[in-house]
Amino acid sequence: MEGRTFLYRVGPPFVRARIGQAVRAPLTEAEVFADVTPNERGGLVVVGSHVGLTSRQLARLSEDRPGTAVAEIDVQAVIEGDREAELAAVVDAAVAALATGDVIVHTSRLLVRSDDPEASLDISRRVSAAVVEVVQRVLAAAPPRFVIAKGGITSSDVAAFGLDIRHAIVRGPMLPGIVSLWQPVDGPAEGIPYIVFAGNVGDDASLSQVVATLSRD
Repeated sequence: MEGRTFLYRVGPPFVRARIGQAVRAPLTEAEVFADVTPNERGGLVVVGSHVGLTSRQLARLSEDRPGTAVAEIDVQAVIEGDREAELAAVVDAAVAALATGDVIVHTSRLLVRSDDPEASLDISRRVSAAVVEVVQRVLAAAPPRFVIAKGGITSSDVAAFGLDIRHAIVRGPMLPGIVSLWQPVDGPAEGIPYIVFAGNVGDDASLSQVVATLSRD
């Protein structure tokens, strides 16, 4: 193999296996908050993914935790209506809900797209920008106990732009072999556990299980 270069297309466990690291058990609540003082507010769950598994996980979370508030970003209003009024209403609802418990902020479940690829890309960018702005404004008004971002692009945008994370420590998995917890070490989200939850991983109960571990109740 000497002199050869390899490109790996792999899942998250690859690095651990490649370097011979032992399998780590999922983090417990005590481990998650061992080095930080948990906020007394609820946690923020941000859902942008539209895959079927995510929708089922979202439904299961609402079923298991019926007291969890839900604030929906109406994509049609963001694209064609009064964007500022829509985002302000979502932010106000989320901030109010965080005072007493967890809140789910999700984009409307009807996927809006166009026959024109460029137009579809523009829609995706505008929706992503709306999600990011909601997270920014909620973080500034009422820093949550934790943040979960559901969806590959959503979790990347929320980390980089919504929470302005530049440096973080990967603390470990929230579920066996999947769903990483990051601990931001600087910026406005410092000390707030951030969970990267791709859209098409886990089973129907996985999102609910992660929220149960992190929630204060």
